[in-house]
Amino acid sequence: MKKRGKVTIWTIVIVAIVVVVGIIFFPRQSSLTTSESSGLPSIYLEYEVKSDGVGDSIEVVGNITAEIESVIPKVSGEIVEVYVEKGDEVEEGQILAKIDDLDYQIAYLNALNDYESSTNVGERMKEVKRLQLEKAKKNLEETEIKSPVSGIVNTVNISKGDMVGTTSAILTIVDRSTIKVETAVDEIDFPLINEGMDATIRIDPLNLEEPGKITWISPTTQTDMGVVVIPIEIEFTQNNAQNLLTPGITADVEIVTLKLENTVAVPKDAIHEGANGTKIVYKKTSEGGMEPVQVQTGKESDSMIEITQGLKPGDKVLILPSQEEAQRIMQNYGIPMGIPMAPGTVPQGPGGGTGRGGF
Repeated sequence: MKKRGKVTIWTIVIVAIVVVVGIIFFPRQSSLTTSESSGLPSIYLEYEVKSDGVGDSIEVVGNITAEIESVIPKVSGEIVEVYVEKGDEVEEGQILAKIDDLDYQIAYLNALNDYESSTNVGERMKEVKRLQLEKAKKNLEETEIKSPVSGIVNTVNISKGDMVGTTSAILTIVDRSTIKVETAVDEIDFPLINEGMDATIRIDPLNLEEPGKITWISPTTQTDMGVVVIPIEIEFTQNNAQNLLTPGITADVEIVTLKLENTVAVPKDAIHEGANGTKIVYKKTSEGGMEPVQVQTGKESDSMIEITQGLKPGDKVLILPSQEEAQRIMQNYGIPMGIPMAPGTVPQGPGGGTGRGGF
């Protein structure tokens, strides 16, 4: 299955995590120079850090599958009744068809008589007759053909009056308990997934969205249109929609590869490399200037990075774009160079969005 693309989940939550407080432009030659009056750089983006949830995911396309159970008679004979039709929903143990049991009743009664009259035979012969009685009883019971699973009758290959044996399937049943999604991930995304990861399964034609979980990852790869992929299976974690699903239909699956709750995170562009490989951010001070703060980072998504030490909710972090990036922002949003914008003003893009996607 081809990967549909990587996305950042909980977009609304991420926007809530990092709120754009202001974007200010001053006519300077370098984005790293500072305003003489405020001590701030001439071009910067200001964000307020909040503690919330951050996540990331990948999307793949798969197909609904289920095991097909074949029903093969345990005894042979003539079908005298068929109780189900194709498409019927059946429960495990439900009687599906009936084989003429006259000969099996006679065999059972003969075995019962032999066993009950075996008082003057040796223990070994008596055990043989007991086993023959059990077999005759079991054969009689097997004339009622019962469903081995709960599910939907897929095919019915018999009619009343047919002779059946013990080698061919007379019905097939879709086992609803085994419904799952079979799909594959690109080798690039393979390091991101593990068994047990949560997923969201969407079946657009049925307008369904159900939770799932990765239950199997193939130990071998496959090639799909020249792309190396790893097959995986995703099972439903609730039984809300199994009866509505048909094997073979398409399912869109979003696999949660990162889920952080109540964490502090900032845009990746806020992180700078300090001395000896340390990581720093520029934080706005209470006096209106800025100061470098060394931070410890944790997990990261496409656009955000977790801060495990150095920042707290309410801190205001400055994003310092390069001169080239500042030019791009100005051009994208029609901001002429040399005309300052009031603090707190958020430029609107062509679609009404803010100036940096993913923040």
